[in-house]
Amino acid sequence: MISKEQFYNWIDEVVSQRLSFGNEEDLDIPEVNELSTEELAYLRDQIDSMRSDLAKFKSFVDSRIRGRLTGKAFRFGDRVFRGKNSSKLVPFSNDKVLEFLGDDWKLAVRPAFRTSAIRAIAKERGLNDKVIMDSLFDRVETEQLDVTPVNRAPKFLQNLLDEDEKIVEIGD
Repeated sequence: MISKEQFYNWIDEVVSQRLSFGNEEDLDIPEVNELSTEELAYLRDQIDSMRSDLAKFKSFVDSRIRGRLTGKAFRFGDRVFRGKNSSKLVPFSNDKVLEFLGDDWKLAVRPAFRTSAIRAIAKERGLNDKVIMDSLFDRVETEQLDVTPVNRAPKFLQNLLDEDEKIVEIGD
């Protein structure tokens, strides 16, 4: 089969070709053309595993960045990393929400509760939607990490982050 060393050599070659020729050019790796179907399937499986591992690693790294940038923004190269707090509604009890919805549950539930539909149902029933939401859901604070190109970041951040690797306080 394909050795780990060979696999990583090919990954290095892909990176090298991307940096040299850009994303638009087709890869040219003659050794891969010579692989059997079984070896190509194995290689594809390794690539899928690596993609999953990289996604998990990226989430891990994002979590660390988020923890350091809460209420701050950081420019790195042509991107802005911005940590900001947000919140989401989490039901105190799924059963309690479903009991409230009754036969209207299909309008408000996907795999998760659609809070806009629950608000509309409450209003339709002549109830205060804010009171219903407060009685059915807990507001849980979360942290987010937005990564955007500098030219797509809010103007105030573009002005504040006028140099690379600069961190500025921006509040929540």
